Amino acid sequence: MSEVKMGTQYVREIAEGFRKAAASCPHGEIQSKLVSLAGEMEQLAGKLFFKTQKGTEDMAALAGRLSTFGGTLATQDAAGATSFCAPIFSEIEQTLTMVKNMKVRMT
Repeated sequence: MSEVKMGTQYVREIAEGFRKAAASCPHGEIQSKLVSLAGEMEQLAGKLFFKTQKGTEDMAALAGRLSTFGGTLATQDAAGATSFCAPIFSEIEQTLTMVKNMKVRMT
């Protein structure tokens, strides 16, 4: 039987990718942002998966988009790295904010 990845595994893979990218990133501000986002993502992995209604598909798509993130980031200068990371950081921060503010109703 083949192993099927769940959304939480994709979230953890993305966080691990951020940590690896931070290790090779020469830009301090971006490096610290990557580490902090990775930490938050790991803490909220179960809720992140829950919040995205399609869960696994959403996380798989995000993981696919970020598969070359570290390599691309390492080749950028400071301005290029900032503009490259801004939309990614914005999207992830928005999702993290939604997850943190999420309320579960028991019916």
